[in-house]
Amino acid sequence: MLRSARERVIEGERMRMRCRPTAMVLTIVLVAGLLVAWAGGRASAAPRAHSLRCPAGVATSAPGVTKTEVKVAAISTLSGILAADFGSLVPGVKAYFDMVDAHGGVDGRKIVLAYDLDDAGLSTQFEADTHTAIEQDHAFAVAVSSYWFTPSYFVATCTPTYGYNVDGNWSGAPNLYGAGGSVLTLNTIVPAVAYLIDKTRSKSVAILAYNVSTSSDLCRTTGNRLRAAGYHVSFTDLRVTPIDANLTPDVQRIQRAGADFVVSCMTVTGNVALARDIQQYGLHVHQLWFDGADATVTKKYESLLQGVYFDVQNVPETAASLYPGVYPGLERYLKAMHKYSPGYADNALSLDGWESAALMVAGIKAAGPHLTQAAVVAATNHLTDFTAGGLEEPVDWETAHFLATRKSCTAFEEVKGANAVPVLGKGKEVFLCFATADVRHPSPASLPPGIPGSHQS
Repeated sequence: MLRSARERVIEGERMRMRCRPTAMVLTIVLVAGLLVAWAGGRASAAPRAHSLRCPAGVATSAPGVTKTEVKVAAISTLSGILAADFGSLVPGVKAYFDMVDAHGGVDGRKIVLAYDLDDAGLSTQFEADTHTAIEQDHAFAVAVSSYWFTPSYFVATCTPTYGYNVDGNWSGAPNLYGAGGSVLTLNTIVPAVAYLIDKTRSKSVAILAYNVSTSSDLCRTTGNRLRAAGYHVSFTDLRVTPIDANLTPDVQRIQRAGADFVVSCMTVTGNVALARDIQQYGLHVHQLWFDGADATVTKKYESLLQGVYFDVQNVPETAASLYPGVYPGLERYLKAMHKYSPGYADNALSLDGWESAALMVAGIKAAGPHLTQAAVVAATNHLTDFTAGGLEEPVDWETAHFLATRKSCTAFEEVKGANAVPVLGKGKEVFLCFATADVRHPSPASLPPGIPGSHQS
């Protein structure tokens, strides 16, 4: 069960007091939280129509809007120990704006990332940056990439807010747009995991996670459902800590247990250490990581990662070169990134930035030339099949503030050489979609309409 950001912070502080070193433990809490984004969805109460608009009298003006520009702010972690996890959203945002502006902007206005604020990985600085962006810079909208995201002032002002959703506090408000949907819950990943186990002909499963709920809950759910379905889970460690823990004892136990498939809910740092020990001990196992699907990682650790699988929710980057013309949205993204934000095309978080900017621009276009924040919020919340130009499973923003949008579709990548390539899809289809939650006999169904790469998309 997901907990609030405040509860996570409290847990992180308790871990910091108990375990030390502080930076390592905090990073466990933060990055392990990212795993939840890939875990599927569970419905909550249905939205009410009036909930999808700004409150009366709020955000009826248009700060940051001139005849020629719409000024946007970004708040992200550009320095400090968390920069590697949260610092790359802005290049994706900027590249999308630059692409749009090169074609005349929207209704004659350029969309400009005018303010790029750094919270330095500090909650107090994030709060200060929030007030700076809204009160001092008068930004029309804000893009956010920070673990310390607290929505209260964004909601109070109904400022259109977009960004990297790694916790549960993006949901409920009409003006908060987490990339891929604003609700995160655990539910539908296990049939896909079971399918991968079957396809690799694995017989015995090992599961590793950190001693933090945002990591261990996903792996605990996976293990429990696999056992209930008759899979042999021979080794489980859901209490790995800290992030730089020595994983050799776990690998030795995996070897003794005879496991041939490893599911990891750890960070990429922990996963790389795991792969290194697995190679050192000569284990012949398949590995599934929920974190680390980044070309910079696969290139840097090529010798360790051969045969590692990733579970991803976007069209895998290598699909552009493997299947030319099938995924034009991905080709457009890569072309723009190489032109406007060189060096970040391979970064997974930049793709979230691109998707966030695409949604922002779509809302601005739909609102029309008489631009207000309230108009953008209302118009965006009538977009029912947003895919960021063919990059992700469709998001229905009439319900995505209240209901989970991640259904039963996922893409698997396998590291081959220096690249992670899409596998197990049918023909040129990179997504696998499961019609039921059946774990005993998981079988992909035909791709629903709108899924990138389907015949009906």
